[in-house]
Amino acid sequence: MAGLLMLAAVGCAEERGIIGPPLPDPPFDPELAANSIYSLRYAADNAIVAQVRTIAEVLGLAEPRGNRVAHSELRDSSDRVDLLRTLEPRSLERAVANVAASRASGAKTPLFPINFLGKEFIFDASIDAYVEYGDGGPENGVRFELYVVDLSSGLPALPLQPFGFVDLTDESDAVSARLRMRAFDTSGGGTRRVADYLVDGAFASDANGVSVSLLAEGFAEDQNGRFDFELDELLEFDDAAGMTYVTSKHRVLSAEGTEVRLQVGGGLSADGSHADLRFRMDLDGSAGRTLVDLAVVNGAQNGEIRQAGRVEALVEGTVEAPVFIDAAGRGFTSSELAALDEILFGMDDVLAFAGEAYVPLADLFAY
Repeated sequence: MAGLLMLAAVGCAEERGIIGPPLPDPPFDPELAANSIYSLRYAADNAIVAQVRTIAEVLGLAEPRGNRVAHSELRDSSDRVDLLRTLEPRSLERAVANVAASRASGAKTPLFPINFLGKEFIFDASIDAYVEYGDGGPENGVRFELYVVDLSSGLPALPLQPFGFVDLTDESDAVSARLRMRAFDTSGGGTRRVADYLVDGAFASDANGVSVSLLAEGFAEDQNGRFDFELDELLEFDDAAGMTYVTSKHRVLSAEGTEVRLQVGGGLSADGSHADLRFRMDLDGSAGRTLVDLAVVNGAQNGEIRQAGRVEALVEGTVEAPVFIDAAGRGFTSSELAALDEILFGMDDVLAFAGEAYVPLADLFAY
């Protein structure tokens, strides 16, 4: 009875306004939202992921892509459509399909060349390549020494500064190709895990083309912080129409507590002549949730930036030169306009990180 009286008293207090209505949502602050996603800029250049990419290249498992420049330096010349195009079937999707099809027919196609299994490799700076060191690798994979990386080149910095090792293991089964990547820091005297993620690919095919499902989850951390991520990508290749259809969901959580959830859907023509894509991004950790809802057709974009259900800005213009219109009619300052532009670049950062996290599997498939 006492509990019922207490509930009744609380209810009356709420009705009389003693406790009062819930606090209003905070005003939209584009600069605060932009600052909260600043750390995501470094996710695409995570030193561990960069080194795994280099490992694949110097072993001849992938074509070198020239001198690597930090993603932050490329932002003025890249856009989210181009970033999505990097996920087209250069090596990853078609190779996943080929390997999975081989397994489905009864063959046991490995992710790694058979002579690499169980081996450990160290970097030889005189030839910019990894060389075999011994038999210290995992039975179903390979091990490589980890070094401090020069992000401007993607190669270990000179003089070489080893700090741990990375194990790449083949955990595939009959229906999917699965790579596990685990990295360990041994510089402190112990063995601390600094990255652990799975990338899984499966396929289906019919007379019209191939569809590829890609899943990845785990974390990677370096001097710029830790990033937990989940990636769920479906790519469908329609050979007759010459189109790639994309359905993807990406989630990246930074050490600072910013969580970005990005959904992408639409189509890209195989010859690069047409792109029709929809982007939806939720951003938490910026004193409220910011939602970007954006359509991009051949580089022209149209959409909204909302907070807590309120439309705060309209987005027009092109991917390279967006135009922001204040829905409230008060106008934006130059610093606020720059921050709104930064919010859109946050989507590029998530896409770039997704692409880089897939790279180890893509390169190891590139026979």
